Amino acid sequence: MVRELPAARREVRLAQLVQMLRTPVTLDDGQVVDVAASVGAATGDIIGTRDLSALQRAADAALYDGKHSGRAHLATAAHATLPSVNGRRAGRLGTSLWGRAA
Repeated sequence: MVRELPAARREVRLAQLVQMLRTPVTLDDGQVVDVAASVGAATGDIIGTRDLSALQRAADAALYDGKHSGRAHLATAAHATLPSVNGRRAGRLGTSLWGRAA
């Protein structure tokens, strides 16, 4: 989703999103399942572009940087320079195993 947010609101909104995504799910049989999600975000003013492909790559790189932290990660300019393979971050687990199809 593309959404413009003032810099002062970004961290708050990302934290709210992560909290909402942690809401347990109750299955039809009554079993409660804990859920979690990783979130990566990128903004044009930090990355230095409004190109959606570049922003998506940077957000993806930020997402994998924070995959196990339980927090949202806002991409830095360094995230935008990471190479990708077929739209996926190069060097990510599985990318080299599956080659360009990963």
